[in-house]
Amino acid sequence: MSERYDLPGDVGKSRAWVRTLLVWGLPLAAWAAVIIGWFLFADGDPSTPEATPPPPPAVGPEVSHQAEEVLQQESGPEVPRTVDYDFRGAKSSLGLPNEALCKTGILVDPVTRKVLWAKNADKSVPIASMSKMMTMLLAEEALAAGRVSLTTPIKVTNAAYEIGGSQVWLDPKETFPLGELLKTVAIKSANDSAYLVGEYLGGGDISVFIKAMNDRAQDLGMKNTRFYDAHGLGDNKGNHNLSSAHDLVLLAEHLIRYPDVLRLSSTRMDSFRDGKMQLRNSNNLVFNRVPGVDGLKTGFTDESGFCVTITCERGGRRLIGCVTGFKTSKQRDAFCKALLDWGYAQ
Repeated sequence: MSERYDLPGDVGKSRAWVRTLLVWGLPLAAWAAVIIGWFLFADGDPSTPEATPPPPPAVGPEVSHQAEEVLQQESGPEVPRTVDYDFRGAKSSLGLPNEALCKTGILVDPVTRKVLWAKNADKSVPIASMSKMMTMLLAEEALAAGRVSLTTPIKVTNAAYEIGGSQVWLDPKETFPLGELLKTVAIKSANDSAYLVGEYLGGGDISVFIKAMNDRAQDLGMKNTRFYDAHGLGDNKGNHNLSSAHDLVLLAEHLIRYPDVLRLSSTRMDSFRDGKMQLRNSNNLVFNRVPGVDGLKTGFTDESGFCVTITCERGGRRLIGCVTGFKTSKQRDAFCKALLDWGYAQ
């Protein structure tokens, strides 16, 4: 006869509890481990919008050297940057309309390295928004070195919002790609955008960027140049950016090695904020389609007068010039047209 032995009641209850733990507890513990691991090792809460990346490390001399190496590989041998222009044989007076109204100026052939015409070309004078050429050069060099891209988002800062003069009315609530900001600098000559780009490339410190502007000027052999701001309006101490026509054509020669610069500086009209704002080129020589003119940068303040650095290509020959100190933009533009016509006849 068989006998059945029942376990004590408390032991049965214990085994039931163990079965419940195995069935429900272990899966719950596994899910908990997954969730904890996600927060510990993932980039963050996936529901949190991606934040604007922090500014890149501040600009330094290595950026320009890396960029020049990239350009050397892409475009082949270039004229060494240490080769200055030859002033021998340069004309000092041409008898052109409005020539007497020009305070300083120069016209060069960057291939032959010859100066065709010069007037007080090494005199240091206020240069207003032509300062933005250096801001654009440092931005292009950072792009070529891979430190930033045209799609890098840059949040508008309160300091940029407060910049006056020619602007696109940036708002601290907005964020724009670097490429869009550079477009407003090159076409509209937007002071607020120029400041914001400089501030960002300076690692959030505009003084770091201004130092980089002066370091790069020295590196390029710009002997009569001093920068105090990234846009040309002047700093809060009343200092204005200074340079010479000679220095500015040296700067222009390096700047136009970047195809995007000439593409933007030769654009007559474009838009900003997804088409909500129209941008008109501040360079009337481009806007009115003077033959061959494809840039580069105008400027005006009470201290500088009306000035421009011009780039032009006709029949495969490029000339670069700079003039300063005119009382009106019409006087400046009329002289530049005559100067280019004369230069291409040489």
